[in-house]
Amino acid sequence: QEEIRLIEAYNKQVKTGNFENMNSTENARLIQILKAPYDASEFLEAVKGYEHLGEGSERCKKCFELRLKKSAQVAKEGSFDYFTTTLTISPLKNADWLNEIGRCEGEKEGILFLPSDFKKKDGYKRSIQLSKDFDLYRQDFCGCGFSKAEMEERRKAQE
Repeated sequence: QEEIRLIEAYNKQVKTGNFENMNSTENARLIQILKAPYDASEFLEAVKGYEHLGEGSERCKKCFELRLKKSAQVAKEGSFDYFTTTLTISPLKNADWLNEIGRCEGEKEGILFLPSDFKKKDGYKRSIQLSKDFDLYRQDFCGCGFSKAEMEERRKAQE
């Protein structure tokens, strides 16, 4: 929901030409959201046998493979020039893994992967500032149920 809200705010600025918070230019383009169906059973099958491993483990790598495979397929179907991932903004995500997996999945689909490490050059710090500027919710786990349970355990241990 936060992504939708942010993109709507961005698109409004593009339409009006008012780029006060986005650091956009007159060459900015509207962003379209492509929402993929989520199949929990597909994710659970992909990480089967790795459920007990923590954040940053082989379980995450399996998830990255699933997500980037689907992204590459959508990019190919849409005749995109490239595809990439924003996951490299997180200090908890392995950008080398993400870039290698993206490159491999792109090769399989015949679509170029744009490597990134968005946490470099204060990218993570900038993401925090933008979150404040746009009053965005920042969750403190990756999004899967395993990561959420780990976060809840850390909270309980701190209390």
